Amino acid sequence: MKKSLFVVGAAMLGTVLMSSCGQQPAVDPSAVNAKVDSIAAAKIEQANTEATANCEARMATEVSAKADSIVGAAKNAATGMAQ
Repeated sequence: MKKSLFVVGAAMLGTVLMSSCGQQPAVDPSAVNAKVDSIAAAKIEQANTEATANCEARMATEVSAKADSIVGAAKNAATGMAQ
């Protein structure tokens, strides 16, 4: 008796669990692709903006250092020739 009651209870529980899951709505591949494209475009734009800002910041410091180095080398060359 207990075994048959357990089997009936398990069957009812299984039926309830299976019916509550339901079917997932179908996913439209073009909608997924559009969403992925929009997310990718936003991330690419953000990365480009950050890279441009980093490049400009580095250029300001590195160009100044290189220019100072070139000017210093030119002064050294000029003083070396004058002697």
